[in-house]
Amino acid sequence: MVGKHRAHTALLADDSGMALLMTLAAISFLVAITVGLAVSVNWQLQASASLKQSVLLDEALLSGLDLARAVLYEDQVKENFDTALDSWNDWDEEKLAELLPGSGLAITIRDLSGLLPVNRLVFQSGQGQDRKTPPQARQPGRNPGREAALQRRLWLRFLLSGKFAVADADEAASLVDALADWLDEDDQERDHGAENGYYQGLKNPYACANGPLLYPEELLLIKGFSRKIVYGDEEHEGIIDYLTIYSHDGKININTAPVPVLQALAPNMTSELAGELISFREEKKNRDLLQNPAWYRQVPDFPGDITFESSLVTTRSSFFQVQVNAQQAGLRRTGTGVVYRDPATRQQELKSWQIE
Repeated sequence: MVGKHRAHTALLADDSGMALLMTLAAISFLVAITVGLAVSVNWQLQASASLKQSVLLDEALLSGLDLARAVLYEDQVKENFDTALDSWNDWDEEKLAELLPGSGLAITIRDLSGLLPVNRLVFQSGQGQDRKTPPQARQPGRNPGREAALQRRLWLRFLLSGKFAVADADEAASLVDALADWLDEDDQERDHGAENGYYQGLKNPYACANGPLLYPEELLLIKGFSRKIVYGDEEHEGIIDYLTIYSHDGKININTAPVPVLQALAPNMTSELAGELISFREEKKNRDLLQNPAWYRQVPDFPGDITFESSLVTTRSSFFQVQVNAQQAGLRRTGTGVVYRDPATRQQELKSWQIE
């Protein structure tokens, strides 16, 4: 009897232990589910909050773009020339903060008409947006031969300014020929250029565009245009910072052009002389003089034998890059676009807009 009682007691103990283990397992399972559910709900709440902030920031970017376009329109209506002293280049950060309280907003506008228009080397119209756009050389009243010579000399002076990783005049000539062959519609190679035969013979072959660049980075596909030349290195600047695929008439606004572009406008121009022009145009007292493309002649001690070709320069701008930065609650978004102002109708066109 005593043995049976002990066995029965042991069996009960085993059943109780098993029940306890099952209870603990059930509790652990429920705790795991609860914790997982809490984490999931918390993640969804955070994701929802982040999505809400992203939507608010995107709307802030569009508001900033609309504001930039309004300022550009007002400037065009008020004056028929553009300078770095204009309202589009002078934003009041405090007023921007008042317009969108609780959201950090910054707007930067860059005049693309002050840069070297890469697609005009072979007279392509359409501001680089269409491979099939007919070349300007077919437009009546133009002198393609003269314009080609002017553009070529402009490019050679630009590449040989000493700021870029271009070794000598021979390399500069090769780069210009290769670029011209990439842009023109035919398949005839220039002396140092390259057409389909060259590109199809590469290890990883591709076709020559035979049309305007659609984006500046496309230069990397062209013979001779290394990353060092395009983007620069520790010792040199990159040419990409001074180029634009957009142009209305192929002219460069000397009121906003940077030093390397100003330096390329005429022989014997130096970076020091270009710096003097920039100092002159930054003085508010000289602002009214900047309406005339020949204002550079009034700069004190500027050499009288240096003349900018009138068909290359202007004081009016048509293309502007707009960059809007917005941040809120630790999130940051950036929108970048290009606005075209028609000089005749004063209408605007948003050529591109990208949010990152």
